[in-house]
Amino acid sequence: METPIVRKGELLLAHAPTRLERDGVELYQFPIVAEKGGECEDELVIEWKLPYVDIAGIWNPLCGMNRSIDADYGQFRESMTARSAPVVCLFGEDGGNRCTVAVSETREPIGIRAGVREENGMLIIQVRAYTDVLKKAVAKPEDSYELRVRLDRRTLPFYQAIEEVTAWWERDCGTWPVQAPPAAKEPVYSTWYAYHQNLFAEEIEEECRLAAELGFQTVILDDGWQTDDNNRGYAFCGDWEVSQRRFPDFREHIRKVHAMGLKYMIWYSVPFLGKKSANWEAYRDMLLSVDDNPLIQAGVLDPRYKKVRDYLTDTYERAVREWDLDGLKLDFVDCIVEQKDSPAYDPEKMDFESVQEALDCLMRTVYERLSAKTADIMIEFRQGYIGPNMRRYGNMFRVSDCPDSAIRNRVGIVDLRMLSGQTAVHSDPLMWHEDEAPEVAALQIISSIFSTPQISVKMKTLTPQMGDMLRFWIQYMRENRELLQDQPICALEPHNLYPVVWTQKGEKAIMAVYSANRILQIQKGVRDWTVLNGTGSGRLVLEVGDEEGTVTVQDCFGKPVDKAQSTRQRRFLEVQVPVSGIVCWKSRK
Repeated sequence: METPIVRKGELLLAHAPTRLERDGVELYQFPIVAEKGGECEDELVIEWKLPYVDIAGIWNPLCGMNRSIDADYGQFRESMTARSAPVVCLFGEDGGNRCTVAVSETREPIGIRAGVREENGMLIIQVRAYTDVLKKAVAKPEDSYELRVRLDRRTLPFYQAIEEVTAWWERDCGTWPVQAPPAAKEPVYSTWYAYHQNLFAEEIEEECRLAAELGFQTVILDDGWQTDDNNRGYAFCGDWEVSQRRFPDFREHIRKVHAMGLKYMIWYSVPFLGKKSANWEAYRDMLLSVDDNPLIQAGVLDPRYKKVRDYLTDTYERAVREWDLDGLKLDFVDCIVEQKDSPAYDPEKMDFESVQEALDCLMRTVYERLSAKTADIMIEFRQGYIGPNMRRYGNMFRVSDCPDSAIRNRVGIVDLRMLSGQTAVHSDPLMWHEDEAPEVAALQIISSIFSTPQISVKMKTLTPQMGDMLRFWIQYMRENRELLQDQPICALEPHNLYPVVWTQKGEKAIMAVYSANRILQIQKGVRDWTVLNGTGSGRLVLEVGDEEGTVTVQDCFGKPVDKAQSTRQRRFLEVQVPVSGIVCWKSRK
């Protein structure tokens, strides 16, 4: 790899960057100071070049279904507190790391671009620091500010390279996450897809009773508790008063659900101030932007105003205290981003110049005050505000909306798990049509098996068979939570959207397969190996080597469907297994 060059902002560098190498990882340190007069340039761009050889694609925290490489003139992938994280990983056909690039600045906007130069097949990697980053040096010229870029070209699985970036942010960059309480990793019943805004206390209480019987531990009451309007928009957000028509006695309602053994969380849209809210007039001049789309009809509150931060923090603290809540789902934080038409900084009215610094202050204060009231408070954030800074005040990261999509849930979960350390990762709530077959609905559960599952179907409409299926899998996930959720996740073929995923602890492992006609290799040293059939096929092939063991099969209800089969002297074992069934292999040694 060539020595990095600085394309713009040369006058900002205090001296030439230093290069360190530790355990095969390169670390470049760029010390930045203010120019004379305290002004700074618009950006600082740092560039590396290396041959684009044996690279299959590129991963970033919000790549979703697209892992293709761009040309070198493609867009920068931007990160900040409110969006994504400053890391990209280039991987090979074998799923191995080719080059992982990460940046130490996790609060202010950073851009990373990696693309192919058409003329010569070289890979051009660029890191761009924007004005708000550079102003850190301008604000206090006597202090030093150092931008660090970490390049990892070691031969190791791509998922391990990403996990080690997360550890670097924690250990070396000081972005220590808050702890996820045990309840944050227990199954959740969500009202969103099942009821949308059509919520009423008695009906939700009955749903919670049925959910508790199936093994759920928490309910999230989503949008609708705060408005009588059912039009799916946000015009009435911003007052956060309980609808008396829907919940005549909200605290008593929550008490009843607590008595069923469930934790209780409610939804807030953090930045939205609806045009039809009573608070519109009080805060209409403190907005980053306004969306007049009929489906939105709301503005985005600007956290640079202390009055805005106090209003939001007081709202959440009062709700947790008065209603005895166990947590909050804080939504749409990724909208708190400065736009071209956002108001300019006004030092007489605002106490922060940087929107992301103000957002950091807001979320840190929210968590500090809520956790002081409830030590095990649960705070849910949604993909894509899932970066290392957000882990300092949120302990549940959820996949972005993907109703009835098993593949998008699976991809989102694996992406989050690699990046989130021990922060609880949740699926987007699973839903299905009431006429769906249990074994097909269970495919969604298997696609979400390495996360904390959220489910959003009407409990009262479940058929007995669907209820039995759901009860079994909820119990399975709870019994195997430590293995499924607390161990590092391993995933094959990122360019093919993770057709095989597994976790392992000691001699026990659980694997899920999502693509038919694969040979699944039993890892050496594993004595208890479970394979979940997340395909539509009724056949799996295991490569057991010279290990002697037994195989048993269960269906999607957990019922045995086959007697134990010996694997003695059979290197490859073809197993007939129902859709959404389970194959258990146990060594006899």
